[in-house]
Amino acid sequence: MHDSPAAAPARPLAGLRVLDCSHILAGPYATFMLGLMGADIVKIERPPVGDGLRDTATRPELGGITANIQSVNAGKRSIALDLGTSGGRAVLERLIPTADVFLENFRPGKMASLGFGPDRVHALNPRIVYASISAWGQTGPLAARGGYDHVMQAATGMMWAQGDDPEAPPVKVGFPAIDMATGLVGAIGLLGAILRRRGGEEGPIAVDISMADASLCLMAGIAHGWLIEGRAPPRVGNVGFTASPGAGVFRCAEGWLSVAASTRAQFDALCAALGHPEWSTAPDWLTRRPESPGAILRGLGTPRLKAALDEAFLARGAEAWETLLNAADVPASAVRSIAEFLEGPYRQTGGSSFRVPDPNSPDGALHEVLGAGFRWTGGAPAATAPAPRLGEHTDAVLAEAGFDAAAIADLRRQGAIR
Repeated sequence: MHDSPAAAPARPLAGLRVLDCSHILAGPYATFMLGLMGADIVKIERPPVGDGLRDTATRPELGGITANIQSVNAGKRSIALDLGTSGGRAVLERLIPTADVFLENFRPGKMASLGFGPDRVHALNPRIVYASISAWGQTGPLAARGGYDHVMQAATGMMWAQGDDPEAPPVKVGFPAIDMATGLVGAIGLLGAILRRRGGEEGPIAVDISMADASLCLMAGIAHGWLIEGRAPPRVGNVGFTASPGAGVFRCAEGWLSVAASTRAQFDALCAALGHPEWSTAPDWLTRRPESPGAILRGLGTPRLKAALDEAFLARGAEAWETLLNAADVPASAVRSIAEFLEGPYRQTGGSSFRVPDPNSPDGALHEVLGAGFRWTGGAPAATAPAPRLGEHTDAVLAEAGFDAAAIADLRRQGAIR
């Protein structure tokens, strides 16, 4: 973790401007990633409440700076612009020629109905990259449907993949996995499109990013089990993806332990650490013992072995096992809450988080914000400012686009801006 602005990480996208007409998580996360690498992200929000994650109705005391807003909007600039007004649309028309990227995440056709579909935006600025995020993509019979993370988890098979009982109710992933994956996929797509433009490609470039596609990026393994082998994946619960008898989650004297003894060599080390090296033999414990130490023991465990492993882990607490097994080169971790991880092992990593001022703090307190998830030469990508308040930068951005003080005041009287 490092503090901003003292750190000076590389900012390869400095000078790039993004008009971000997105809200909630997926779109804002995509542009947040570009902002961490130096892009100027102009967040366009509709007054009077702005992005729904500001929670202005339910938590007005925060002034629109919630943890969720900070997590995907730190470092951006906000303008409050009502595209339902002619004045608001006229402002956006003036801003588009100043930008390199235009991103929206409304249902397909919505921006076109306002006069800002891909063709019109490219006509206003032929070099701009136009990106759309939606549930189902911009074309096809499902394009008009909306989608939220938990709905898309249900639709794409993600929700059904959780748990281990084929008759049990579906269980969603406990965080908005598809929203965040869509943001990451969107950032990758935008970076590729930016490189295409910087490489000299002319003509319209549009990027179509869907939650449906992004969900499959997370589930590529089980999806290809069906696409290539015609095999519907079972619900495996906490069993490791390799289906080795030593890959799973085990109850301990205190807490739970996740172990990844997937190969024969790892399983040998696990059994030795448990004090029972004979458990790695066949046929009593394993149905077959592969010759190669690197072979995965997929499905080779016996019921007798499973019962023995379950009992053995009850002898110690999860954190004690974690220390012992990792010393034996067997990947393992106690099952932790997010708070336990952030205040524990995360502090022992290089980290990619940074600190920005808390806009609601009179005494200069800082918020820690998670960064891009990677580090590179020069320091991890970071924002240099907190998430903006709604419309905090309206006057500045409009002035940069050539609006004088009188014109800005007139737009405010019209209700086109805030």
